[in-house]
Amino acid sequence: MSSRGLLVRAVAASLLGAIPGAAFAAVVSSSVVLTITSPGTIYFGQSVDGYANVTASDGTTPTGSITFYDGTQGICTIPVTPSATCPASTGTGFSVGSHTITAVYSGDSTHAGAASNAATVTVLQNPTAVSLVSSANPAASGQPVTLTATAAGSYAMPTGTVTFLDGTSVLGTAVLNSSGVATFSTASLSAGSHSLTASYAGDSGSEASVSPALAETINAAVIQPQGGFTIAVTGPASIGVGRSVNLTVTVTPGQSFAQPVELSCANLPAESACTFGQHTIPAGGGTTTLAISTIAPHDCGSSTPYFLGTGLPFAGAVLLLPFGRRRKFRGLLIALIALCGIGGLSGCGTCTDLGTLPGSYSIKVIGTPAGAGANALTSGAVTATVAMKVTL
Repeated sequence: MSSRGLLVRAVAASLLGAIPGAAFAAVVSSSVVLTITSPGTIYFGQSVDGYANVTASDGTTPTGSITFYDGTQGICTIPVTPSATCPASTGTGFSVGSHTITAVYSGDSTHAGAASNAATVTVLQNPTAVSLVSSANPAASGQPVTLTATAAGSYAMPTGTVTFLDGTSVLGTAVLNSSGVATFSTASLSAGSHSLTASYAGDSGSEASVSPALAETINAAVIQPQGGFTIAVTGPASIGVGRSVNLTVTVTPGQSFAQPVELSCANLPAESACTFGQHTIPAGGGTTTLAISTIAPHDCGSSTPYFLGTGLPFAGAVLLLPFGRRRKFRGLLIALIALCGIGGLSGCGTCTDLGTLPGSYSIKVIGTPAGAGANALTSGAVTATVAMKVTL
């Protein structure tokens, strides 16, 4: 931007000098030539620069003043001297549109006033660009995120408002400050990916613009309960095949823990099940029953244990096992033979499912703060281990 602005040059029209007796002559005619040195088309915020030459027809030096006009609006008045210039700011601030610039000489006691030629200057809107950044990316669901939009102009500082959008949905608006910055905070973005933009509306001198899309990721919230809780499991330490036992599960919250706890089992033996009398313990803790049940050997096509049937294919199945494992199931085989009875020599069924195998197991009872879901391992889950022996 030039700081030269608009100036006046008072010059003689010829080298003839002053005519003797001119002081008593009639008023001398004058002329003004306006020259604009800046481009005829500029952008809002750029300067209009130029100068005016005032000349007298008889070669004398005019005095007085000259006024520059934008249409009919005076923008600067300065003396007619070679060194007089308008303030640098005079050439700035021209609004968007077409402007007609003229210079008018006031005249003096011996020189007549005059108006210059008209010069046209066209002012276009100031080009702008907007950038958008997020205070947290990725962020957790429910976490406040502050969006900052910065609008910059090529020749002037933009003013006005910025609209923040999530796709085509408006999140909110904010006003640009003196530095061209607008901020907006929200905690309402849902879990997932969001395409955020900042749309600058423009002003009387600056054009509108939209920022590049910002990919914002919102992760599902991880519940971090205050304090914690403990789980205690009491009751029988063994269970017979095809039987069930009832255990007591007690959830005791810590001093500042105030969430329901969801109960579940893990590491159960094959063909066994666990059932809670109350799946969710309310906030404040409590006690419930845990029933663990096993399944006895049975026909593949039926869930009824051999204990209640006849026949003995299971004996043949055990006899086919390697010797070492055969010894392990010898007691079970003897029991089955006794239960199937003499009439069972023809077999208890066509196929045998061994059910829950005898042995020692470490069953886990897991308590998870309600709502933690897939984040259980990072949100305060508690595990209690139950040593359970399955016997014949």
